[in-house]
Amino acid sequence: KDAGVDIASVAGSGPHGRIVRADVEAMVAGGKAAPAARADAPAAAPAVRPMSDDAVLKLFEEGSYELVPHDNMRKTIARRLVEAKSTIPHFYLTLDCEIDALLKLRAEINAAAPVKKTEKGEEPAYKVSVNDMVIKAMALALRDVPAANVSWTESAMVQHRHADVGVAVSIPGGLITPIVRRAEEKTLSVIANEMKDLAARARNKKLKPEEYQGGTTAVSNLGMFGIKDFAAVINP
Repeated sequence: KDAGVDIASVAGSGPHGRIVRADVEAMVAGGKAAPAARADAPAAAPAVRPMSDDAVLKLFEEGSYELVPHDNMRKTIARRLVEAKSTIPHFYLTLDCEIDALLKLRAEINAAAPVKKTEKGEEPAYKVSVNDMVIKAMALALRDVPAANVSWTESAMVQHRHADVGVAVSIPGGLITPIVRRAEEKTLSVIANEMKDLAARARNKKLKPEEYQGGTTAVSNLGMFGIKDFAAVINP
């Protein structure tokens, strides 16, 4: 009615002859109705289209918002997330872990760190975080269960020889996963210092492509924000 179309003149192409948005749009654009679906053929699902920018903005009072244009990184992240959710089967398993012993070990490791002189004065040579221990644990798990350290292709399963662990790092405008290569072979102190460097260069957008592409797995840790559980999206 809003488009000035007589609904009786539109042939529906949806399931059981239902009129869908595309039928009305075709009528408006071409001045004629879309062809009706064949009775002996399964009806094709109408294409899912996102709301147009104008349609979204009409929902809000003019002057009650400001527009922040997307940069290329945010566009790429959005496209890849939709691709991942649409094409990769996702399932989630959760459990609670008591990590008192892990926290005690972390404190002992950091207390034993040698001191080095820097421009800021004396600092420990490393500071291991819980996240560093999660990276190491993931790498050792993949070493011990190689059937999980794989990537899918249509012709073959790609069996990786090392655990190259991508680690989610929040940066302005998005999120990136720099990779700790061969993490199963590295000590916690090496992982800690490598992650400190990777995270700093990620936030300054100084990572090389090979430093964030081609990981065999990835971890994301929101525990420091009080998050107990979250549903991740698998990186395609």
